[in-house]
Amino acid sequence: MVNLVPLRDPVFFSQNAVLVAQQLLGKYLVRIIDGKKINCKIVETEAYDGPTDDANHGFNNKRSLRNETLFWQGGYAHIFMIYGMYFCFNIVTDQTDYPSAVLLRAGEIVVDETTPNFVSKPNLANGPGKLSRYLKINKTDDGLNLIKSSTLYLEQEAIPSVFDITTTSRVNIDYATNFKLKPYRFYITNHKAVSKK
Repeated sequence: MVNLVPLRDPVFFSQNAVLVAQQLLGKYLVRIIDGKKINCKIVETEAYDGPTDDANHGFNNKRSLRNETLFWQGGYAHIFMIYGMYFCFNIVTDQTDYPSAVLLRAGEIVVDETTPNFVSKPNLANGPGKLSRYLKINKTDDGLNLIKSSTLYLEQEAIPSVFDITTTSRVNIDYATNFKLKPYRFYITNHKAVSKK
C-alpha cells in the first residue's frame, strides 16, 4: 500500500466540479466501520456542474429535501437513491447555492479490515450502487462534512501516481438534452474496476 495522507483542504472542494472530478481520480475514499478501515481507490467519476446542467438534480436551481445538500459549500456528501434501491455517493463542489457535485462511479477496494483474509477484486465497487453498498454508505450520510469527518473522508498519495485519464460523456442520463453529450465522465484508462455502461 502506498503512503497516504488525509485530504482536508477546503480549497480543493471549492473548485469547479469538472476539475474536481478529474483530480479525484487516484485518490482514496476511506470508510471507518467499528474502528476498522475500508479504503477505496477512486477510478471513475462524473461531474454535475451547476444550474444550467440539465443532467444535474439542481437544474434550474430547483431545491427540495432530496437535493438540498447539493447546494451546500464544497466538501459535503450528497447522497441520493436511484431505482428505489441503490444509493449514489456524490462529493459537493464549488460554492454555496451553486448546485454542483461529483458522482463517484467506481472504485477499487484496496483495503478492507472488516473482512478477514480480504483479497481485492476489481468488481467489488465497479458501479455507483456497488461502491455505496460495499462502503455501507446510505442516506444517513447525506450532508456529512468530508473535511472534518472521522468515519468517511478522503486520502491522497503523498507522492501522486501518474496515469492516463479517459474522458467521455456521462452514462444513464437519457433525460438530459443540452448537456447530454458533455465530456463530464472521467476514468483511469484501462483500469479493471471501471464500471460497465
